[in-house]
Amino acid sequence: MTKNKGEYTKDFKTMVHVALWNSLGFFFVEFIIIYVANQVLKVSGTQFGLVYSLLTIGGLLSSFIVGYLSDKYSKKLLVMIGSFGRGISYFSFYISIILQSLIGLYISSFLLGVGAGIFWVPFDALISEKSNKYHRSSAFAQRRFAMGIGMIIGGIFGFLIFTLSNIFYSNNPFLIYSAFLFFGFANFYAGIQFSIKVDENLKYSYQYDDSELNNSTENELKQVENVHPIKMVVFGISLLFLALFLSSINAGIAKPFIQPYILENIENNPNIVAWIYVPTSIIGTILAPKLGTLADKFNIYFSVILAGILGSFVTFLVITIKELWFFAILLILDNTIALFSGLVLMNFMSRISRKHRGKIFGSLNTFEQLGFSIGPIIGGIFWDAVSQVAPFIISIIVELALVPFFLLGIKLVSPTIEEVV
Repeated sequence: MTKNKGEYTKDFKTMVHVALWNSLGFFFVEFIIIYVANQVLKVSGTQFGLVYSLLTIGGLLSSFIVGYLSDKYSKKLLVMIGSFGRGISYFSFYISIILQSLIGLYISSFLLGVGAGIFWVPFDALISEKSNKYHRSSAFAQRRFAMGIGMIIGGIFGFLIFTLSNIFYSNNPFLIYSAFLFFGFANFYAGIQFSIKVDENLKYSYQYDDSELNNSTENELKQVENVHPIKMVVFGISLLFLALFLSSINAGIAKPFIQPYILENIENNPNIVAWIYVPTSIIGTILAPKLGTLADKFNIYFSVILAGILGSFVTFLVITIKELWFFAILLILDNTIALFSGLVLMNFMSRISRKHRGKIFGSLNTFEQLGFSIGPIIGGIFWDAVSQVAPFIISIIVELALVPFFLLGIKLVSPTIEEVV
């Protein structure tokens, strides 16, 4: 462990850069899973929701276990295992799509979720350990920036192959979906590079001056003297995780059905629809570092309120407009709002406890994945039984209703937070 005056440890940027290789398939793979299930296999809304849910169920199961393991064992080893697991899942997707096997898609989605859960929990814990608490949102934004660059490169590469193959070799699925093979090998490469280049024993250590030491001691005394019953703290943390759980259900109800909604109500050409997603990734990537810097300075209560109001309003616009270009703008706005609020929340959660970061991120991922595994099935049922706008209407109502839960949970946990800023 070394003393630091900057924002990150010397291997932080190298560690984050490796994540670029892991992220190449994010954008393209999500689009293709939805496209194949909805447009090629013509599954029902409920069956489609299950494909999406199994992705998060895999993440749920692995996050629950890895959250504990990452506090006890090598985080670097877990990241490498998760990276290899994701690579295997991409090969499985490729075979399943070629065979047009719904069961294969179910299995592949589950495997991808397991690999992602094993990968991200220890990775996020390492980001927290290798960054200054005053720049924690910026640290997670750097991760998002690297992911975004990977998504852009992988998305452009994948969509070019997908589009050109559909035009010139429309009867050759081996070529149309061949980008999956590249993304699989990229994850193997990333896992090896992470193992070689990242030193998990190198952690950020603060250089305190006298005033900082006095402030730190004063904060500890205040925490001891503060009459804040442990039951209230536990209740606050439980409320936060409940809100995250319900928020993830809500996201799962609407998000997977945006693409089918566009294809069935606005533009039925999948090649055109594929390319409206590219600006979403590009803009989010460009804005990520600035959003991280802003999130480090932003009031968490105001950010929760702002995200709830703007997010629900954008969802309302999604089901009222019919112009594809405007839809693309809405996707960018929705992605930006979600990114900013996520950075603020990740900052807060990372500072609750140094010793139990792995468990906190594991629990955070577990509740999010649990919610997102339930949401698509609920959304699919409403899509089939009520209307194609029903999942979005439900999402608007729930998003606004959850704001008080987040605010109260943050209020109850704040007095006992370990890393005070």
